[in-house]
Amino acid sequence: MHWQSGIEEFLGHLRSDRNASPNTIWAYKNDLNQLVDYLAARQPAPSSWDEITEDILAAYVGTLAERGYTTSTIARKIAALKTLFHWLNQRGHIQRDPSLKLKSPRVQKRVPRLLTPEEVERLFEAASAGALPRSARDRALLEVIYSTGMRVSEAINLRLGDLSLETNEIRCAGRGDRYRLAPLLPRAAAALRQYLAHARLELAGNVNTDYVFLNPQGAKLTRQAVWLMTRQCAKAAQLEGDVTPHTLRHSRAAHLLSSGEDVRRVQEWLGHANLATTQMYRSRLSGTFRPAQLTESAVNPAGQSEAPSAEMTSLAPVSVPLSVSSSASAHQSASAQPEYDSLPQSSTTDQR
Repeated sequence: MHWQSGIEEFLGHLRSDRNASPNTIWAYKNDLNQLVDYLAARQPAPSSWDEITEDILAAYVGTLAERGYTTSTIARKIAALKTLFHWLNQRGHIQRDPSLKLKSPRVQKRVPRLLTPEEVERLFEAASAGALPRSARDRALLEVIYSTGMRVSEAINLRLGDLSLETNEIRCAGRGDRYRLAPLLPRAAAALRQYLAHARLELAGNVNTDYVFLNPQGAKLTRQAVWLMTRQCAKAAQLEGDVTPHTLRHSRAAHLLSSGEDVRRVQEWLGHANLATTQMYRSRLSGTFRPAQLTESAVNPAGQSEAPSAEMTSLAPVSVPLSVSSSASAHQSASAQPEYDSLPQSSTTDQR
């Protein structure tokens, strides 16, 4: 079996047999194509996977270090090729697995960046400071990610049918087609209602879509767009360190446990497969922050000083049209701003 055909068949296995997410498949494809590029430059064509030896793989890993890749990136690329060769061996495409003795570098576990409740509030306020309709969308999106602890990929794939503002819950499609109900803070529900009632209609324009969070063209947001937006808001809020949407997920877990929430409930809400993943946040914020400062405060999603109106905090179900016939000038003004909404897909991927 030739290199490229082997990778395509392997990716098909991930897609159909292991139900891997598009981000996971893309990450494998990116890492394995890099291996093929290395092999093609050094091996006579056409060549098969059976001709790859331990020495060839070891030399490839050596070039990764020479090119300045971090140990975590090298470990990920080694894991990808090990998975490929294990599959090739199981399927009988190769006689022996040359990656068996290949060792991954020791990766130092990085402690995630955590925000204090005050920093979370500053991030939300920075999101509200921009121009409509984006500011309302960004505020609602960040509030939802923090309140539910969602991953970015989960948030951008939310559909209108997943929202239950009557019960303050969101139905979240997690990894491996597992669904869970995540609770919404009243303030997050209020921000979401305001976005749905006004800004989303303007962003959707004449596009008929049931995705919740849209860009100015009426399409769903990309992961890269949300990451860039979050970093822009963090910079505007003068927050130190690398602040990403996943920082909000980490922070929410820590704040919940610090306030005494049951660890298994937090595990269920965040969709952690392993309880130990949830428990690692226990010691991070113990006795340091007061989560009630954020979760119990009444905050206007529009970023104004007055308290929310009764209409804003009411959580009765609302009927949200999929699109509206906006005026051409309004929709054009939203589309004409070449910010983060129109970014192409990049190599940024979810953790596997």
